[in-house]
Amino acid sequence: MRLIKVYGVDIKVNVVLCIVFFIFFIFGYVENLIISFLVVLLHEGAHVFTAKLLGYTIKKIEIFPFGGVAVIEETLAMNPRDEILIASSGPIFNFLMVLIGYNLLYRFYLTSEGFTFFMKSNLIIGVFNLFPIIPLDGGRIVRAYLAYFIGFKKSTKIVVILSKMISVLLFVWGCYMTKLNKLNSYVLFLAIFLYIAAHKEQRVAIFIFMKEITQKKRHLLCNSVLSTKYLTAVKSASVKDVINQFAPRKYHIVTVMDTRCNVIGVLTENDIFNGMVKYGLNASLEKLLRGA
Repeated sequence: MRLIKVYGVDIKVNVVLCIVFFIFFIFGYVENLIISFLVVLLHEGAHVFTAKLLGYTIKKIEIFPFGGVAVIEETLAMNPRDEILIASSGPIFNFLMVLIGYNLLYRFYLTSEGFTFFMKSNLIIGVFNLFPIIPLDGGRIVRAYLAYFIGFKKSTKIVVILSKMISVLLFVWGCYMTKLNKLNSYVLFLAIFLYIAAHKEQRVAIFIFMKEITQKKRHLLCNSVLSTKYLTAVKSASVKDVINQFAPRKYHIVTVMDTRCNVIGVLTENDIFNGMVKYGLNASLEKLLRGA
């Protein structure tokens, strides 16, 4: 649901946040509702500020109960370092607010319940966002770090499995907490949403990977230089097996060997990409060499 447009950027509110706000309203926590929304906006503002500082274009912002997602025009799969910086800026800002609030609280002896709740909200959102669940910041940080070693597609698969497991545990914990306080029922909605979001992330990973390859070519043509990573594979290996080993910001050259470990050919990343389009992900490297 679209809320407002600021400097050409659409700010939208996710339906899950609307449900959480409704629950807060029903139980009479209007002040807490407004403060929580403010904290979420500030959290997302930190992401946007960092993204713009790194030169990215923000298309839209969607606000969730746990923070928000800034949809960036350029894919971050090509730049894991930037994704780590952008993702971590939100929780860091929350912890900074807690630190500043703590000092104000004890220096000026503030006793406002609203101010105390503001600090607690920052702490909860900051800590929760560091959980290794995608699309939370923690999940994005873990995926970006793993992408340095095993590539974007494979790291996404690992983080998605971890995300689903934690979401199930969060749902079970939410069932228990709801018995203690009906207001905690929002945890159930949150767990369901995170599970669905993680599943969706796995489905779109291949499209992000394709976009990454396109951007990589553009990056090479614009900058003239790109680091190379060499891989070795047997001729029976599939295209899918090879691209799962691709790393961000690297151009790949694959040496193909037979069963006796004799070199029978060399395939570039461009050859593999064209072979994937022509023969599919399950095609063998041997087939790509014959078709070349």
